Amino acid sequence: AHRRRLVFGHVKRRGAVPRMLDPPRMIPHARSLACTSQPQAPHLLILHGLLGSSDNWQTLGKRYAETHHVWMLDARNHGKSAHDDVHTYAAMGQDVLEFMDHQGISKAQILGHSMGGKTVLWLAQHHPGRLDRIVVADIAARAYVPHHGPIFDALLATRPSEALAREDIERALRASLNNDPVLVPFLMKGLHRLKTGGFAWRFNVPVLQAALKDVVGQIDLSVNTLHALFVRGSESDYVSDEDLEQLEAHFLHMDHHTIDGAGHWLHAQNPDAFFEVTADFLS
Repeated sequence: AHRRRLVFGHVKRRGAVPRMLDPPRMIPHARSLACTSQPQAPHLLILHGLLGSSDNWQTLGKRYAETHHVWMLDARNHGKSAHDDVHTYAAMGQDVLEFMDHQGISKAQILGHSMGGKTVLWLAQHHPGRLDRIVVADIAARAYVPHHGPIFDALLATRPSEALAREDIERALRASLNNDPVLVPFLMKGLHRLKTGGFAWRFNVPVLQAALKDVVGQIDLSVNTLHALFVRGSESDYVSDEDLEQLEAHFLHMDHHTIDGAGHWLHAQNPDAFFEVTADFLS
């Protein structure tokens, strides 16, 4: 069972009317890499995408740790963070703030990919004072048409608790997902063996499937003075030129960069180019 710290409902002060707070939140699990050469280095939080985890960022995290104290967070319902029935950007954003408060981090630079990028945009809109510079990787603020249905159908059909070997689950995924050479290995990183036998997905498949409409939903933005970098892959259709124009209307200090030959998983497909452009911006 995952341990989590929750902040519930309302706070009642003596002689005061109860004040409603945000929905219950939790402290996410995180992997940390300290910048040993610079004790006063800035903090960098990294937020992964849907069905990912902090594991996806360990290689790049080591490179960022040359100049930053790096924290790679597992979003709720992902990785080693707790599972919960609520999966919204407000909840995920509040989780990040809870993590920062728990670690004594008053302000941080933050990088998010896909779902993590939308979480960054929510934080930039609602809590800009807690952020320094932001990097948003291959996602825009607009709503998207849900297209993850076949992936979740394939995950639900694997029945991992009954499997005898990882190969059985991988074989089932390959059959359902047309032997996708990128997607299947990515999903398999979320599988772990249970002590009682069988396997389980670290991500909360039924809750995430039910929350897809929220995950692909729009993040409403107003004018923002944070320094922001938007990075997209040239082979990805997630961020169009029109999306960039709309984002420039909200972020007064915005840069953008396109990584040639990279798709939606641009940080994995061309990590050197991704690191070069983001590290330069964060410095």
